[in-house]
Amino acid sequence: MPINASVERIDTEALYYFAGTGQTPTLDQARAALARGEFKADFPSTSGIDAFTPELWIAVRIKASAVRDAAPVRRILGLGGIFVVLPQVILVAPDGTAQEILATRSANEGDLVPRYLTYIRTASFDLPPGEERLVLINTTLADRPTLGVFREGELGRNQVVATLIKAGFTFTLLIIGIVLAVIAVVTKRRIGLLIAIGYSLVMIQVDASLYTTTYGATPQQGRQIWEVLTLAATFFLYYAFLFAFKESLGLHRKPLMSGLAIVLPLPLVWVAIVSDVTTDIIWAYYLSLLLFSCVIAFRFDIAPRLRLIAGAIMVACAVGAVLVEPFYLGRYLPDLTIEWLRDVLRLLAAMGILFMVLVDLRRTRRERDRMTEERIAALRSQADSDRKLLEAEREYVRAREAASRRKRQLAAASHDIRQPLVGLRQALASESGNISLPLQSRLGEAIDYLEKLTEEYKERSPQGGDKFDQEAEPYSLNLILRTVDDMFRAEAEAAGIALEIEPTAAVTTVPALALIRATSNLVANALRHAQPTLVRVWTEDSNTLKIVVEDDGRGMRTADIERLQRSGEKGEHSSGEGLGLAIIRELAERHDLSLELLSAPGEGTRAIIQLALNKRP
Repeated sequence: MPINASVERIDTEALYYFAGTGQTPTLDQARAALARGEFKADFPSTSGIDAFTPELWIAVRIKASAVRDAAPVRRILGLGGIFVVLPQVILVAPDGTAQEILATRSANEGDLVPRYLTYIRTASFDLPPGEERLVLINTTLADRPTLGVFREGELGRNQVVATLIKAGFTFTLLIIGIVLAVIAVVTKRRIGLLIAIGYSLVMIQVDASLYTTTYGATPQQGRQIWEVLTLAATFFLYYAFLFAFKESLGLHRKPLMSGLAIVLPLPLVWVAIVSDVTTDIIWAYYLSLLLFSCVIAFRFDIAPRLRLIAGAIMVACAVGAVLVEPFYLGRYLPDLTIEWLRDVLRLLAAMGILFMVLVDLRRTRRERDRMTEERIAALRSQADSDRKLLEAEREYVRAREAASRRKRQLAAASHDIRQPLVGLRQALASESGNISLPLQSRLGEAIDYLEKLTEEYKERSPQGGDKFDQEAEPYSLNLILRTVDDMFRAEAEAAGIALEIEPTAAVTTVPALALIRATSNLVANALRHAQPTLVRVWTEDSNTLKIVVEDDGRGMRTADIERLQRSGEKGEHSSGEGLGLAIIRELAERHDLSLELLSAPGEGTRAIIQLALNKRP
């Protein structure tokens, strides 16, 4: 192949020699086989063969174009791939001299120091114009590297583009990991933070070749770096799964099982130390990745449907990564293509998780806004109810004060009337001789009646001057029912709820304000929190007098009824302050009433306020 400028792909002109399983030809044997024409243009089949032993020889000839009076040009051979075993690259001069060139020298005269890379650049060599060099490469069937020849210090266009795209992938994935972590911290999602860290470790592990290239001076050091990164990701993903499912697995109740679960992956450390078998660690890593997908699908702090979608994306990407391994589809694909596919898969996984989190944040924000609006509406409705209740209280106070004033006026009038009655009785006694006995008798009876009447007004007069009259007076429960109807009729109609209030002829002496507050709180709870289609209010007058508020809403569990009567406790779907039932219970205790709640999930609720016997007129 005549070469003047850099050529990025010369492997299309390569020849391949594979002697057979278990046979690794030496350099001399490979050169002899090339001379005999045993090298073939087709790549050997890897079916049924251990593709990870260096039994393959690749031969390619490079020749510099003949240019008159041109000086020799320094060249570098580049090999791209994912190398399980470091290749051996030999440059053969026309005189038969062989030189190993895959390495850099540790010093001017030092030994060659091999590098464990995904893209390998050999030491530079001279290629005079018009001369030819034979390159022999000993590697494994699994590697199948791409080959390029460049001027010293020069990168090919594909290498520049590949480097920029690789850097773009890494930078993008890093930003996504940071965004996921920040979102988890801001939203206080512990599982979300674990997922962000696990995701970042997975991304770092996939880029293990970058770190082995940078920090691994030998293949052994490169493998150690890869093992540390892979085991770190495996252990974290596994323990994140245990943390997320500790309650489902019962680990917090079973110390022995918890201990066994914790030490279960520890043998992987021993495998990494004493064994060079990569597959054991790879399968453990992919198993932990599957467990991590379960954490995302079932424990991520986002909406259930989004969790399942994100988990499915992770599983699909993990399965895709397994399929492109050299054990499966990877044996039919170039190594750099496999690397590209892995980058695409992890980018899809990252973008999928980030998209789901952002969608959930938007959904959460909408839900929070909706709940805020519902709370504002509930507070407005509560304020309106409180205003109406306050107006009713003021009307009641004004009525009691007017009655008290009338009583005081009657008492004053009776006092004024008693004085002329005394004088009239005395006058009647002095004129008794001039008046007939029947007339005296009738006038005496009239004076007695007037005195008894004034005495009765005196007994009814308030004691203590202007002190508010606390004497209980009977009144019709229709006052309570009409007030509740006025307070909630408009709200019920706006919500599409039928509010039925049945009139009654029953009377009571329970303070009206107490019954209004208790009944209005029950009706408000039914309208705003029970999701009913019908709310009924009526009275029962049998042995005891009862006010009944009934709805056909969602109902309550028996265990919740007592809890919800404590101050500050509220139902799962309530946007209130959890005070309604507590207020009713306090009023019942203060005024010798009893409150009974009958409810079941899906069957509505019936609240009964029972008046004590001595509260009936």
